[in-house]
Amino acid sequence: MAARMKQGLSSLVQKLDVVRHRLVLLEHIISGKYPPPALAVAASPTALSGTESQQTPNGETDLKSIFDGFMLAVPRARRTIETRLRRKMAFTGYFEHAWKKRNIVPCLECGNFKEKGHLCLFCYEKVRAETKEMQAKMGDDLKFKVPQSEVVFVYEGDAANTEGKHVVSMNKQRPSWFPKQLLNKTGV
Repeated sequence: MAARMKQGLSSLVQKLDVVRHRLVLLEHIISGKYPPPALAVAASPTALSGTESQQTPNGETDLKSIFDGFMLAVPRARRTIETRLRRKMAFTGYFEHAWKKRNIVPCLECGNFKEKGHLCLFCYEKVRAETKEMQAKMGDDLKFKVPQSEVVFVYEGDAANTEGKHVVSMNKQRPSWFPKQLLNKTGV
């Protein structure tokens, strides 16, 4: 029991020596007495054990007087670009420097305006509505499992080869923007 306590106490003393040595090195670097006197044996924890830190007449160490309130004026987080711009231009001028878009063109199908190279939102909404209607017509039997055969959508007035295929009949005319070639695998 006594041997274990002696061993624990000696390891604690060694750790305290290392901490004290590092504080002395830090004091030397901050106070301008750099390089420290024992730079060659900086890895040895007992090299500077005899030196004591210099004290001011008040009894404080140099390290405490240097760091008194010094590290408190650091921002906690980086400002975002939105915050920086808002501070720079204020609320009234926030959108003054926005660039005008020069890539707005009319849609060739419906005539509504859209960005060049993007889908027209009005046409896309029509496609989404048709897709939801097709999914609803497919029914609950195919909702959570993959069909074992090919699915064919047949609109009014369409003739389709339905041998060995799952047929979904749509009770309306085919939309003008939805050609029959889209349903073929070859697209022809």
